[in-house]
Amino acid sequence: MPSLVFLAGPIAGRRFKLGEGEYVIGRRSDCQVFVPDMRVSRQHARLWKDGEVWTLEDLGSNNGTYVNGVRVKNSTNLRHDDEIAIANNRIRVEARELTPDPNKAKTPGGVTIVDVGEMPLLRGREDMGSGGRMPLISSGMINISDQRAVRLIERKLDALTEVLHATASSDTGESLLQKVVEALLQLFPQADDVGVLVEDERSGELRVQCQRHREHLVRAVEDKTEPEEAKTQSQAGHLRVPGTIIQHVISDHRSVLLGHAGEGSPGDEGETVGNRMGAPLIYHGAHYGVVYVESKSIGFRQEDVDLLQTIATQVGLAMHATRVAAQLAKRDQLDRDLRMARQIQRSLLPANVPQIVGLDFAVHYEPAYQIGGDFYDFIWHDPSHLGVAVGDVAGKAISAALYMARLTSELRSRAAIAKTPARLLRRVNQEIVGLGDDGMFATLVYCIYDLETRTLVFTNAGHCVPLLRRGDRVFPLQAERAHTPPLGVTPELDAGEARVQLLPGDMLIMVSDGILEARDVRGNEYGLSRLSRRVRTARGSSEEVVKAILADIDAHAADQAQGDDMTIVAMAIEQRRAKRKTTTLPGVAIADLAGGTIKPVDGEEQRNAWGEAERRGAGDKEPEVSSHEEPEDS
Repeated sequence: MPSLVFLAGPIAGRRFKLGEGEYVIGRRSDCQVFVPDMRVSRQHARLWKDGEVWTLEDLGSNNGTYVNGVRVKNSTNLRHDDEIAIANNRIRVEARELTPDPNKAKTPGGVTIVDVGEMPLLRGREDMGSGGRMPLISSGMINISDQRAVRLIERKLDALTEVLHATASSDTGESLLQKVVEALLQLFPQADDVGVLVEDERSGELRVQCQRHREHLVRAVEDKTEPEEAKTQSQAGHLRVPGTIIQHVISDHRSVLLGHAGEGSPGDEGETVGNRMGAPLIYHGAHYGVVYVESKSIGFRQEDVDLLQTIATQVGLAMHATRVAAQLAKRDQLDRDLRMARQIQRSLLPANVPQIVGLDFAVHYEPAYQIGGDFYDFIWHDPSHLGVAVGDVAGKAISAALYMARLTSELRSRAAIAKTPARLLRRVNQEIVGLGDDGMFATLVYCIYDLETRTLVFTNAGHCVPLLRRGDRVFPLQAERAHTPPLGVTPELDAGEARVQLLPGDMLIMVSDGILEARDVRGNEYGLSRLSRRVRTARGSSEEVVKAILADIDAHAADQAQGDDMTIVAMAIEQRRAKRKTTTLPGVAIADLAGGTIKPVDGEEQRNAWGEAERRGAGDKEPEVSSHEEPEDS
């Protein structure tokens, strides 16, 4: 199956498998290939398969799309091993069923390819020893007087071969160490005990991970369900490592050789001989543990210590590789979980904007990470009253997403019997107080729009102030009575509400704080003033106004990373009287039974006033925002 493999960039190491259909590459969270990089456009490029050919198209991105160093002007066909460059991201195409580009260089600069077809074979299989291994030194090739040095070289090569074989055939650190201690017993015939002590990643303590006695194998037990007595016995086993070895190996990062009295003793040839030796398992300054070898009778020489150090160096590298592989596997699993959580969270948000004749909606929702705390919703209270919500949960990733899911669920379930925004928020607040982690809360602005009278009633629970564009002016919708603390802060929410009459040509803009707090290279926020200016000058439909806002934010932030979720909901009032395109309304029966159907705010008198205002034209007169008294329960 073809794949895109990220070689460089914020998601280097990630692999995206390509099946059927179309794949959009971009920084929007709903892109099939999501790249969290501000230099990548929201929808940067797309891939699709036509027959057996994969085609890449640039979607008018700011920084361009390159294939093998050539900018893609419109579209281009991809081949196996092509390299795509998008900003700082390098992506390799892996599709062996596609023909490689014959013009692409396959070798790095400075490398000369030599045809060895005519070169004579120096040694064939008949030159190998009886064991199938080619002797390192042949008397016919070289004359060396120091046969002991030759044997040491061969032993080192044998040891490296064993370790390389162990690392190549092991996919976990435990299986690697099992094979290493087996190999050490073979390489040191005089050894009685071999063990590996591994440094715990959390506590930093050295623990026996694997040990081997000449007669049986003992392995450290990590299963926490095993009785403590069995664990202690298994970890201690037959291996007792002198503290002197641990001290020298850990502090000096070097191998040591000790005799029974704590120091090496001279051998027959005046060479230091010891019965215990240890070597550090290190890689690029990272300390992973100690390998220890002990003999009850025949001692070890310096050449044995050197050999052990050679092996320990390779084992340290292998342990580093297995840990990195384990970390990558965990990250891949976390990425899969986050992608699934993102899909679930996205499914909790409206799939489409309301289809209402006379109203024009547009929405932009862009989490800063795979899972966001922002949310929005459209909730029908009855056939003529539409609730619009925009909120933000103050929390982290998964916990914020769960909090958001509960909050939106409460809003929807209680909207059918709540007549006003204030009453709805009070009831929802009672349900979510105490949920989530300490200090978690949600800001929310909730509006109920009357399709018949064009009246908007709203309550703001600590959220960004909505903006109303009327003519060539932009007004903040704020009233002291309509402002209340965020949800989840206090058990009793003192919520009020305000009312404003909307007119044809008006546009309501609701945003989250990620819009206002987008920062430039100097740390300056985008802010409410700049947002108001852009809303005032933007023209066209709600969708075009939202796009203009996003383009202005991009110009302000440049290449700065997105620091918070971004949500925009725009609602434009058209000349036509608002009317739902469908009469299906889940929950109406419940509202009727509960006596909770909302009545027009100001009745026939308000409708007459609205009609007169429409005939006169609103111009850019400042809207009157007034406190609104909640109607009594029916």
